Amino acid sequence: MFDVIRRRFESVSRTYYQDSNKETGYMFLMATFTNGKPQWESLPQHVILLIYSRLDISDRFSASLTCHRWSEIFDNPILWRHFTFCFKTKAHTNQLKCLDKHGSHLKSVHVHVDPRVPINCENLCRVITGLARCEERRLQRIGIFFTAENPLFFQGTEIQSSLAELFGPPDPRVSMTGTLTEVDLSGLHVTYTDILLKLLSSNHPNLEILNIQNISLSCMISSEALLDLVQKCRKLRKLWCFYKSTCDELMEAFVEKDRAPLEFLSLSCQREDKFHKHLSIDSWDKITKALPKLRASFLFDHTIERLDIHSILHHQIPLVELSLRTMSELHREVALVDSYFSQTLEKLTITTKGSKFLEEALVRLVENAVNLKVLHCYCGLSQEIIDKIKTLKPDLVECTLHTEENVEGIVIGREARATVMDVRNYRFVGQEEDSE
Repeated sequence: MFDVIRRRFESVSRTYYQDSNKETGYMFLMATFTNGKPQWESLPQHVILLIYSRLDISDRFSASLTCHRWSEIFDNPILWRHFTFCFKTKAHTNQLKCLDKHGSHLKSVHVHVDPRVPINCENLCRVITGLARCEERRLQRIGIFFTAENPLFFQGTEIQSSLAELFGPPDPRVSMTGTLTEVDLSGLHVTYTDILLKLLSSNHPNLEILNIQNISLSCMISSEALLDLVQKCRKLRKLWCFYKSTCDELMEAFVEKDRAPLEFLSLSCQREDKFHKHLSIDSWDKITKALPKLRASFLFDHTIERLDIHSILHHQIPLVELSLRTMSELHREVALVDSYFSQTLEKLTITTKGSKFLEEALVRLVENAVNLKVLHCYCGLSQEIIDKIKTLKPDLVECTLHTEENVEGIVIGREARATVMDVRNYRFVGQEEDSE
C-alpha cells in the first residue's frame, strides 16, 4: 500500500518540481523528505487530498491508516464530492458505509453493477434510496451502468422504484441544496416508463444533460412525456433518447427563446419506428436555423428496415455521428450519407456485407468527408480499398478496417444491438471536475 502512496507522492512531487517556480518545487521536496524518506505527516493538506483523489476507495482507506493526520483528512468533504460505487461481489457491500457517512457530501455519483449477482442489484437500490434520503442532499449528477447482461432482470421494477424516489419530491425532512443537473441511465438495461420522466421534470427543472438511450427490448417513453420534460427543463442542452419518443412538437419546443440552446441530440432508431410518425423536414429546418451549433447523432440498430433510414435522414440534419448496423446491404445508404452529410460527419460506424458497390461508396464518402475523425467498418474490404482509405485519411483518430480473411464474423441479434448502444461512447456524468 505504501508503494502506491509513494508513487502518487512522487507524481505530485514531480508536478511541483516542474512548476515554473523551481525554487519552490525544490523547497517542497526537501521539506517532505528526511534521509531520503518521505515524511507523510508533514505533507500539506492539499497535496494529501490530491493523492487521495487518485486512489480507489480500497487504497484510499488503507492510506488513511498512515497516521492520525491522514486519517482526519480522509473524512474531508472535498474528497466525497465525487464517488464511484462498484458492486461486483458480495464483499463490495461494505462500500455502503461511505454512503452512510458521506452521503450528504456527494455531488456526483457513478454506480457500476454486475447484475448477475442478486445482492449487487439490491446494493444499487440501497445506493439510490440512500441518496434520496440524505438529510442534506447535494447530489447533482448520477450515472448507473450494468457491467453485464441479465435477461431475468430486464424489467427492473425495484430499480425503477428507487429511481422514482430519487427523482420524486423529497421527504420534508430532507434539506435540498440543489437538484439534479445530469442523469445518465444509458448503462442500465431496463425499460423506462413515463412516470420516471414526469417525476424528473417536475422536481428537477435545472436538468441540463439526460441520457436514457440504453439497451432495452422496446421504448416505453411516450413523445408526450419527453415533450413535457423538455418544456419544464429549460436548461436542457444535451439529450440522448429513442427516435420513437420524438415528435415535431418536441423539436419546436427546443427552439423557444426562453431556454438554453440545445447542443447535442442523439436518437436511436429501431424497427418499431416504422409505426411512428417521422420527424418532418420542416421541423429539422426550423431547429437547425434556430440552433446553428447543434450537433446530432443517429443510431440505426439491426432491427431497422432500410427504407426507414431514407425516410428518417434528411439533409437538414446537422449529423456528426452515425451508426448503421442493419445487417443489410448498405452501399446506397453510404452514398446517401455522402450526399447529405459529407461536410458535417465526424464519426461513422457500419456493420454490413462487403461488396464492390460498398467499397466504391465508402471511398467516395471518405474522400468527401472533410471532418471525418473516426471510421469503424465491420465487413470484409479488399486490401487495395483499405490502403486507399488510409491514404485519403491518414490522420483518423480511430479506424477499424478488415480484409475478408481477417473478418471473424459479423455480429447479429442482441450482440449487434449492444455494439450499437455502446454507452462508453456517450458517457458524460462526472467527467468534469467540480470547480468548487
